[in-house]
Amino acid sequence: MVGRFGRIPLNKIIAEWEDGHPINPRLLASEVAALLRTLAPADHPIHETYASAILSAAPGHCTVTHGALADYFDGACSGRPTATVTTNSGPVPAAAVLIWRQWFHTLADEATKRALYVAGRAIPASDILSFTMVANASPAASQTERPPLPSGSEPGYTSMRQREQRREAERQAVEQLDAERVARQRAERSDADKEAVIAALKAQLLLAREEAESERRGRIESDRERTKLAEQLHDHAGIIEFMNPNNPLSPECGRLLVVAWCELTENGTVNPVDESGVGIGKLAERWWRHRFGEPANIVVKHLQWSLTSPDRKKGGMIARRRPENG
Repeated sequence: MVGRFGRIPLNKIIAEWEDGHPINPRLLASEVAALLRTLAPADHPIHETYASAILSAAPGHCTVTHGALADYFDGACSGRPTATVTTNSGPVPAAAVLIWRQWFHTLADEATKRALYVAGRAIPASDILSFTMVANASPAASQTERPPLPSGSEPGYTSMRQREQRREAERQAVEQLDAERVARQRAERSDADKEAVIAALKAQLLLAREEAESERRGRIESDRERTKLAEQLHDHAGIIEFMNPNNPLSPECGRLLVVAWCELTENGTVNPVDESGVGIGKLAERWWRHRFGEPANIVVKHLQWSLTSPDRKKGGMIARRRPENG
């Protein structure tokens, strides 16, 4: 049966079982009811994660008990499920009680195992085939053919199954101990093999320590770089906002001045006057003309004054580039 997820209305569970469960839905309903009564006292509430009434105005105040849910499935096993389920706030429609599928699949699986366990011990070998036919028959066809089977949740069968499970667990534990004993004996046959294993483990440990140390140093260096970048970003936060056209305090002429400086000096790596032998005013004029057209004299003067380096403002001749021989 393909597992589904989420919640399902209580009155839809039997129909979902009919869609592919290995045993008769009525038999399963009876086993689920018996199982619910072994899990907790009848008046013990089921956590709202697993069963909740959606008609409740205040979540958590309308709970369903184990006994109420068992009573519902008792009715379902007879073919007459009740239309309502009792809660601490009174009866509510079964369709309004939502059941968490994964939780209920677990109950149904355990109930199925108990039912099949009883079937394998309570039915004579000659009747196994007829039981299989009954277990998989439709509810109408199985009314007269179903043999009276005890519930798998009856104390006797539950104790018997638990004893068998304990014996199986003990058998598996013995097998595991035997396997470990054989493995230990093999490991003890050769001191050389043990020394080789120890040496290999030590080498692996040393390598792991070296890798961990390398990673630690890498993290320290990475943290140092991030800190340095953060400090640089903090130092340049003002110029970033100065160049932000969306900042109302950013002057357009100032942004153009910075762009001109970046392009003429190649981001501060080249002195354009020394490289070209042309004054900064002429260079600025050419730059503006290339970008925006013929500049006004005042624009050229502003650019020249702003872009002239301090040493040029103090005076000095412009270095002329020597003509190349060709």
